[in-house]
Order: sequence, then structure tokens, then C-alpha cells
Amino acid sequence: MTTPSTGPRSTSRHRRRRSPAVSIVLVVVGMVVLFGAGFGLSVIIRGAASDTDANGGGSATPSPTSEPCVTVTVTPGAGLPSPSQVTTNIYNATDRSGLAATTAETLQTRGFIIGTIDNDPVGRAVSATAEIRHGPSGLSAATLMTYYIPGAVLVDDARTDATIDTVIGQAFTAIAEQSAVDAALLTPSPSASGPGCPSPAPTAPTTDPSGAIEPTSTAPAA
Repeated sequence: MTTPSTGPRSTSRHRRRRSPAVSIVLVVVGMVVLFGAGFGLSVIIRGAASDTDANGGGSATPSPTSEPCVTVTVTPGAGLPSPSQVTTNIYNATDRSGLAATTAETLQTRGFIIGTIDNDPVGRAVSATAEIRHGPSGLSAATLMTYYIPGAVLVDDARTDATIDTVIGQAFTAIAEQSAVDAALLTPSPSASGPGCPSPAPTAPTTDPSGAIEPTSTAPAA
């Protein structure tokens, strides 16, 4: 009777006994790998979120540099002409007879060069103390006149020379005293300058928007 060999069977049983252990090791290794991958991914996500919050919820964009607006102290009379350098026509836009003539006489004694003296040729009512009409080259001369007639309104009529028209209005009472004019011209005042400063308000139109001209009294009053 032949006795079967037990060698191979023992080896097979031995291999079957080791298989569960190997599987467990592989499972554990796989779990470790997955855990490591998940942890690394979470770190990356948290880092990206932190960067987003630090940048204000988006990509970092440098804010534009604002243009400066600097306030300096200036003397109003600096850069303005003297009265002897200013030629002005004197017009009366009121019904007070002789107002243009008396105003012209006073301004002449202050050194201004007087041109035409007459009623306002434009024929528009002027409610302010005066309306100083000028072109681009006469702006400084017109500005000087506003110190002699406080409350006067500047009106750019686009003339090409440096002459100005001083049009006496309803609120006019008298030319300011020379001492008051000198004090106003020499008193320092703050002035804002620079590209970042607000734009000045637009000046009033020289004519009514409808194009009509409001007439004043037709009686001679110059």
C-alpha cells in the first residue's frame, strides 16, 4: 500500500494560513496611503483659502495711487495786474441815471484806464453788484475788479483782447474803499492745487438758456 506524500499539502496549508495576514497588511498600508493623501489635500485647500482671505477674497490687485491735492497758502493779489494795466468799459445795467459815469470817475481815480461809458449794450438785467465780462487774456484784470466791487460776477464772453466790461448791477452801492481792497489783496488764504483736487463748479452761462435776452429799462441811465 502506497502512503501519500504529505509535503506539498503541508506547504499549501502553510500558504493558506499566511494569506490573511498579507491581506491585512496590504489593507493597512492602503489606509495609511489614503489617509496621508487626504491629509495633504486638506492642507493644500486650507492654505489656498487663507491666501484668498488675506487678499480680500480674490487675487491681490494693487490699488491705484490717488493723485495728490495740496492746500497751500497764497496771497490773492499775487499775479494780478495793477489798475494802471487794466482798461475797462463801464456800463450801466440799472435804471439809476448817471451810475456808469460816477463809477467810471471813481475807478479812474484808483488808477484804472476807462474806455466806453454807456448803458449796457447787451441789455440783460444784472441782479448782482456787477458783471465783469472778459476773455481768456483778461481774466486776471477781471479778477482784480472783483476786489473793487465785491459780489461782482465774472462772465467769460470769449473776447480776444485783455479789456474788460464792468457792468453795474442792481445790488451795486459803491466802489470799495482802497484800504479794504489792499487788505483783501494782501491777506493770505488757503488754496487747493494739484491734479487730485475737485473740479471747480461750472460758471453761469452768459445768456439765458432759451437764448432770450431780458431787457432792462430803455431810459437813458449811463
